[in-house]
Amino acid sequence: MRRCNAVTRVALAALLAAVLAGCERPVEITSKPPEGTGSPAAESAPAAIYVSAPVDLGKIEDEFVRLLPVEVAQIARRLPRAACQTSSTKKICLDARVWGRVVRDGQVKMVGSAQGLELKIPLHYELTAQPVGSGPATTVAGALTVTASYAMTMDDRWQPALKLGQGFTWPDGAKIKVLDGETSIQADVEAVLSQKLSKLPQTVLVGLLPSHLRSEVELAWRYLHYPIALSLDRQIWMRGTPVGLRFGGVAAVAQGYEMRMAIAAKLQTYVGDRPAPLPPSPLLPLGSGSEPGGGGILLPAEISYQALSADAAKHLPPVPAIGNNLTQQVRVTDLTFYPSGKRLAVGVHLNLPSNGSWVSGAGVAYYLASPTLKPSSSEIVLSQCEAFGSSAKQNAMQKELPFLIDQRFVDGLQGAVAVNIDDKLTGALDLLRQTQSVALGNGLKLWLVPGRARVVKITPGPDGLRLQIEVVGDLAARRDGTDVASDSAAMKVTP
Repeated sequence: MRRCNAVTRVALAALLAAVLAGCERPVEITSKPPEGTGSPAAESAPAAIYVSAPVDLGKIEDEFVRLLPVEVAQIARRLPRAACQTSSTKKICLDARVWGRVVRDGQVKMVGSAQGLELKIPLHYELTAQPVGSGPATTVAGALTVTASYAMTMDDRWQPALKLGQGFTWPDGAKIKVLDGETSIQADVEAVLSQKLSKLPQTVLVGLLPSHLRSEVELAWRYLHYPIALSLDRQIWMRGTPVGLRFGGVAAVAQGYEMRMAIAAKLQTYVGDRPAPLPPSPLLPLGSGSEPGGGGILLPAEISYQALSADAAKHLPPVPAIGNNLTQQVRVTDLTFYPSGKRLAVGVHLNLPSNGSWVSGAGVAYYLASPTLKPSSSEIVLSQCEAFGSSAKQNAMQKELPFLIDQRFVDGLQGAVAVNIDDKLTGALDLLRQTQSVALGNGLKLWLVPGRARVVKITPGPDGLRLQIEVVGDLAARRDGTDVASDSAAMKVTP
């Protein structure tokens, strides 16, 4: 009989242990959202890959010097009420006669632009102002600069043409202070410059296009179809789909000038095994296809759910007091996260006081939220947070915890996460800075000069938030004067 009692006690102890073990699991106050990950793919706007070659603009510079007169304009006009004197009784203003000239003042400077060329012309003016009636003459002198813009175009036979733009720009303005008034020399100067500079003969453009530029464009176009190793250590690959070809302007460099052609390409990034090359596509005619849309290179990054929970633990949302004493005894102990399709499931873990609906212990309520980047910040935060399921279907336990759908509590949940990702953005920039250049072939390199990084997509993944970081900068294919085929420091593209 004693042996039977002992067995019974052991069985009861085991059952009690099992019951207590079950009590350690959080009670699900709401239904749990289904698990599943959304598509991490993000597509960037077409990026510009500039193919550059040195160009000699000496003939054009000489022609500009020949066209521009030394004396640009003669000024002669009458300014109303420009000479004013104040007597003891009233202010008296007289008209003033103004005359003089505007001349070129020093060397004309030519610079390249995305549209073609700009001509910066320094001017010097020396004017005399004489009040109509009595009063001494006054000399007014100073310097201004005017800029003329030329648009350079290329036809489908790759023949360049230059055309003077419709307007001029005045960085310092075109108005001159004369006595107590002012006058503008804009119309006088522009009338002369328009007449002179529009006579640039197109013969100065003969032979301007570097002979090897087209073949280098074809080479860069071809090699964009093949995967390029951005990082061999992390197995990150880039591959491009060329979609357009445009004239890319003239750029000033240390050695002089470069002429650029812009290949518009949609760039894809892959992590893991080297992807297969794309089927080759023929070079599009110049001026056809899509224009570059300011896109860049997409790089992956991840923020673990453990990191989100650790950040949220620093500022867990308070439970607002709503009516009953039960609510005042509840507090949030933890936030956990997992993917639910395109949204982020948030598990709000609570301590629960003893109640007829549950055993005293832990409970969890589930919400759905959208991870997003805080405006004008580099912090990942939560937005569009909402309790999972409709309020009409809430069970009895939810009704006993009305704070779960209180907007103050929901706002607190959204403010519980604020993860700074400056290190992720810096890491993306550093990765491309380390890559520097990729040898394409035949002495041509693709140079990567990152400018800025931004997050373009955030997707809940199996283990954390997946970030797509777009790095925008200068992508240029050019020769650097070395035999890059034997450059061991440059990673090579292998067809």
